[in-house]
Order: sequence, then structure tokens, then C-alpha cells
Amino acid sequence: MENAERQSKLDYIWNTAAGLINAAEAVVMSMIVTRMTGLADAGMLTIAFAIGNLMMPIGKFGMRNYQVTDMEEKFSFPIYLRTRFVTVLLMVIAVCCYLSYAIRKLGYGHDKIGIIFAVCMIYAIEAMEDVIWGYYQHRNKLYVGASMFCFRWLTILLVFPIVLYISRNLRFTLLLCLAASIVTFLILLKISYPRFCSEEDRSVMALFRRDDSRKIGRLLKVVFPLFGISFLSFFENNAPKYAIDACLADEVQACYGFVAMPVFVIGLLNNFVYQPTLVPMAVEWEHKQMQKFKRRIAKQFSFIGIISVICIAGAYLLGIPVLSVLYNTDLFGYKSELMILLLASVFLAASGYQSVVLTIMRCQKALLWPHCVVSIIAAISLNFIVPECGTIGAACCYLALMMLLCLLYGSILLVKIKGSKK
Repeated sequence: MENAERQSKLDYIWNTAAGLINAAEAVVMSMIVTRMTGLADAGMLTIAFAIGNLMMPIGKFGMRNYQVTDMEEKFSFPIYLRTRFVTVLLMVIAVCCYLSYAIRKLGYGHDKIGIIFAVCMIYAIEAMEDVIWGYYQHRNKLYVGASMFCFRWLTILLVFPIVLYISRNLRFTLLLCLAASIVTFLILLKISYPRFCSEEDRSVMALFRRDDSRKIGRLLKVVFPLFGISFLSFFENNAPKYAIDACLADEVQACYGFVAMPVFVIGLLNNFVYQPTLVPMAVEWEHKQMQKFKRRIAKQFSFIGIISVICIAGAYLLGIPVLSVLYNTDLFGYKSELMILLLASVFLAASGYQSVVLTIMRCQKALLWPHCVVSIIAAISLNFIVPECGTIGAACCYLALMMLLCLLYGSILLVKIKGSKK
């Protein structure tokens, strides 16, 4: 019992640390760039993170939550691992295709291309790490994967300011950070995997076998709705940045990115609180313990409400002054955008959690169409609104999109829970 309690504490501590680092990585790097190389470079880094976040779902392909809650082990870990190699390769191809398009149509220069490529490849490493993290979590060792994530990103955040200070070249610095990320990941994998893997998985090989293609195809088909949801979700979250990139200056992109940074705080705080409960919730759903299952959902929504009030009140009082100091930039003309975006983040966090719950209920197919609706509206509306109304138009449009998504998700969840009673 003591060992179980100790491990539970480790899970929460390391998962919380991983959530905080995940929330802070872009913030810290942007703060450093504005001070060392200027606002234009910060704008390029902002769009690099936005594109990286759009490409990473291709690499992860929505497998993590399905892998972790695969209680019947319909797919073995070697199949998850080999499938991830396929999806990461698809991610790299997608990044190269986008950059080719950006050179021809958007006029990207060599520096911007190099910056975006390096950030996307760092996320490709993260996608590979994610399948190992999912394996550890499935074996009730969440803290092991979380600690790998923490040490890899801490290495990047240590290398980044030192190299940027010496070189004053953002592209070179990020490429060196990519190399550091690869080396750190391989070292941590070499240390952790032999210690925490099962006996049958000890000699797992990444090499493909003759009968793998059928199993990989089946797994990709099963998780495709989750991939679609993840990909469209990242597109929706970053659609204002893509619209700004197409018609406004890199400096404007940087300022919008600075006030948009806190948007994901509520969602990330929510994420590292509910992540350790996924396996217990999957067990409760499998055994039809509906009262416990619904209590967990209600408790999580209460948590979202509490942290939302705290974050919005804090941002109203201190948000702009703090952000202006952090980024060494005058952001006092962006207070309205900040408050609108933070309100949107409440609906983003709620819809994200609803998505996870419905995945546990194996209703992921029903989640794809709301994202299709919201993404189509985003793609059409923002291209008209941003050139006319600028960043305030982008913020208002984003709020409307998140409210619509949350409403659609909530309706599906209510219907499915009521249906489960029958």
C-alpha cells in the first residue's frame, strides 16, 4: 500500500512538472529571443511553434489516450511502437511539403524555414517519446515518462540561451537544440527502458515484420478519429496565427503570440490533474461503475471552473503588466485580446476534457464532426476577419469557435451518458 501511495505521489509530481514545462517552453524561449535578437525573430518563433503544434498530431496520430486505456491490450506495444515510426515519418514528409509551399507562396526566407524546420523536428522527437511515455503509463509508471519529458526539455532550455547569446543566430541555436533533444532522448531511453519494461517487451525491436502491416493498418483505422480530432483541434487553436502570418507583420505576430500564451494555461493545468485518473476512469467505465465515473467528471469540471476564475481575475489585474515585463515589449494595447482569449481558454479546457472522457467511453468517432464544423468555419471566417479587424477580430473569432466546440461536445457527452443508463 505504501509503495502504491508513493508511486501515486511520484506520478502527480512528475506529471505536474511536465505540464508546467510544457506550458513554459514557448514562453521562456520567446522571452529570451525578444531580449537577445528582437521582436521579428520572436514572431518567427511564434509561427514556428504554431506550425509545429499543427504537425505534431500527425506524428502522435491520437494514439496516446487509446494506448493508455487499452485495458484488453488489443494491440501489443511493438505494434504501437512501429505504428509511431510510420506516423512520425508522415509528419516529417508533411513538414517538408508545408515548407516547400511556404517558400513558393508565402515568401519565407532561409532563416524562417530553418527555424520552423528545427522546431518541427524537436516535436517529431517528442512524438517518438510519447509512445514510450504511453507504454510506461499503461504499466502504471506515469512518472517515468513524465521525467523523461522534463529532462529532455530542461536540456533544450539550458542549451538555448547559452548558444543564442554566443551566436545571436536563432536558426543555428534551434538546430543545436534539436541535436541536444535527440541525444538526451536516446540516453534517457537507454537508461529507463530496460529497468521498467516487461519481460516480454525486453527485446522489442523497432524493425518491421512481415505481418505488421495489417495490424498497423487496423490500429491507424481505430485511432484515425482521434488523430482527426487532435489535428483539427491544433488547427483551430492556431488558426488566428496562420491568418496573421498571411497578412500582418512578424512583429504583430509576436505581440499576438505573447498575449495568446496564457490561453493554454487552464487547459494544461486541467491536463496534468486528470492525466493520472485516466486508467482508473477506464476501469470504472469497463465495470460500469457509473456513479464513480460521473463523480470524477463533475469533480474535474469544478476544478476547471475554480482555476478559470483565478486565472481570469489574475490576468485582468496583472496580466498585461506582467507580460510586458516578461517579453520586454509594450503590450498595453492588447488587454482586450488577452481577456477575450482567456475566456476562450475556459471553453477550450472544457471541450478538451469532454473529448478525453468520450475517448474512454470509446465514442471517439462521434467527436470528429464537431471539429470538422469548427475548422471549416475558422478557415473561412478568419481569412476575412483578420485583414479587416486585426488581432481583436482574431481573438473574438477564436472565442466564438471555442464556445461552439464546447457546446457540441457537451451535447454529445450528455447523450452518451444518458444512453449508457439504458
